[in-house]
Amino acid sequence: FPTAPMVQAAGTSSVRGSEFVETDEGIVIFEGSPHKEKVLYGNLLWTGALALSKFFATASAAPRVQGRACLELGAGTGVVGLTLGRLGAAPVFITDNEPELVTLMAKNIEANQLSHCVQTRQLDWADGSTFMQQMPDIVVAADVLYEGDGSIFCHALSQHLREGGEAYVANHHNPKKCQATLGFIRSAISMGLRLERLEDCNGFALGSLQISAAPFGGNFQPLEGSADAICNLV
Repeated sequence: FPTAPMVQAAGTSSVRGSEFVETDEGIVIFEGSPHKEKVLYGNLLWTGALALSKFFATASAAPRVQGRACLELGAGTGVVGLTLGRLGAAPVFITDNEPELVTLMAKNIEANQLSHCVQTRQLDWADGSTFMQQMPDIVVAADVLYEGDGSIFCHALSQHLREGGEAYVANHHNPKKCQATLGFIRSAISMGLRLERLEDCNGFALGSLQISAAPFGGNFQPLEGSADAICNLV
């Protein structure tokens, strides 16, 4: 699962008085306003989502997505799922638990004219009744491991992985050993999931510090050993 310490953001433009961001992949994203009653992180663009979008658009290690069903968990603005839709994936479901974010994602679908292949859903990782009934070919998520112990997200991800399915998670660089990241890794290992990391030729995790606006390189390498060993590595 690729890591994303930082990414070069696209420029900000305006249309009819509204600010939006256009990514390097040509996806128009409207961000949300600060919430008056609670902290809402998902209504902003974060570096992991931009890096994961660029990975699918440019990396030789990226899977073929054209005509494949994709699901984005904790989608926020929906930028990764929208990028997949632009690349030919279908159907693409971009999901979040916050009603405000589902509304924002719908606005971004319309802004990119992708309603023919991208749809929104409200999905709560802790509520199995909201899970998708149709298993996707590819599950994606970015910038979702920042609080808690990561186990609820891991459970939701695993429940949407069909046999032979793939998941791509873009996570922040973890020098302070974020417990959400480590908990996700431990949960994934306990569930028997195979973990791989996108690495450069020297065995370092590839992130957006290395790519800037250039295409992703690198190859996926298995993360092997005990849970403790893998957690120490990341």
